[in-house]
Amino acid sequence: MKKQHSSSESKTWKKLMILGQKQGCIPLKDLALEMSLSEDEALGFIRQIFPLGIGVEVYHQNDECWVDVNAEAIQYMLPLSPSEWMQLHEILQTASARITTPALHSLKHKVTENGPIKSMMEILEKLDDWEEEMSENEQSLVSKLEQYVSDKKLVHMTTSEDKDYTIYPTKVLHLEGELSLIAEDSTDHCLLILPVDSIKEVETVESTGSARMTEYDVEEFIAAIRTMNEKETRLILKIHSPQAVNLFPEHHFLGKPCMITNPNGDLIWAAYVEPCEALFEWLTTLGKNVEILDPVKFKQEYLTYCEEKLRNVA
Repeated sequence: MKKQHSSSESKTWKKLMILGQKQGCIPLKDLALEMSLSEDEALGFIRQIFPLGIGVEVYHQNDECWVDVNAEAIQYMLPLSPSEWMQLHEILQTASARITTPALHSLKHKVTENGPIKSMMEILEKLDDWEEEMSENEQSLVSKLEQYVSDKKLVHMTTSEDKDYTIYPTKVLHLEGELSLIAEDSTDHCLLILPVDSIKEVETVESTGSARMTEYDVEEFIAAIRTMNEKETRLILKIHSPQAVNLFPEHHFLGKPCMITNPNGDLIWAAYVEPCEALFEWLTTLGKNVEILDPVKFKQEYLTYCEEKLRNVA
């Protein structure tokens, strides 16, 4: 039964393809002959497929039945979102490696060369090259802070609100949606958070003391902040070409990172992260080399971010 259903479905598609390749008027008897149907059967098929008469018009002239086919009217415009267009593009790329037919070649050409996917690919190429924009002063400040962290220096800092801090910088990372400095106060040795863009001046201070907080303490502090603000999620990725991508996003804290390789050679990457624009930017640089496996909510947020980015660029 299953085989018969498949055969019947195949014949229906062949008849529909014959109709789709026609343009203009053709006698019903000639069309029926091509479709291997009687005239009544061909007429019934046409009315079943096009019940409203859109795309195919049947009329009588000089005691003969004619069929007027408007090929453009039976070409369907798909209202796809950017992410759906990208998925269609990937499906066609995969299929064309295994199947070579004129119809598939034509479809791939239309989608890639003439459809919105061409504009989208050009925009995505630009997105892949984008990095989070920082002025030269901001880049210089971040580099300086990272050097202080590495050298375990004591520094004096003034913010844009004219507040003074004497601290040990411990980590520069994206936290609660902005690039921040985690530091240990030199007096009470408590950890604090300072937005990098609020730092106005910073200079080293001579000291014989040292920071008390360990790297473990700093990581626990970051995890606690994320948990308290419900900003943390366990992100799981499949990396198709690990050697071709940066697996460690800059200035992002990866909680309990884990990487394993599946039998197909793909790398499964997992870590607790904070979803934010900077993390989404990192994912765009990975392009087709990455697939978000979980969580679904994060994947939806990322696709929404990409769609919004595409709209803004366009």
